[in-house]
Amino acid sequence: MKPILLNAALPEMAEIGSVTNLGSTVIEGDPQASIAMIDGAPEDPVACAIFKCTKGVFSMQYPFTEHATILQGSLKLKNLETGEEETFGPGDSWFVAQGSKIEWHVLSDYFVKHYLSVAK
Repeated sequence: MKPILLNAALPEMAEIGSVTNLGSTVIEGDPQASIAMIDGAPEDPVACAIFKCTKGVFSMQYPFTEHATILQGSLKLKNLETGEEETFGPGDSWFVAQGSKIEWHVLSDYFVKHYLSVAK
């Protein structure tokens, strides 16, 4: 068992750098990402991690299906295909299917999420 608690200290995070290193397109600002793997690796068919990103706006096409929960900060996600958008804060979760085109608006100085990804 590996607990992931809303008010717990974050594990040590590895710097990824710009979200462009993850295949994203930056629209505004200079969003920088970091990650702490809980289980697996980002390229594994199933992976679990803590992900942090600084303020900015970027878009990406999801390379995997994801269920995520915000631990810190706030952001707005917009589905570029349907126009649907939602704002998320600590404790809020989402599910996004692989292949979805999503625009990320990091509203706070940074946000932290826990995620579980499954790639087909």
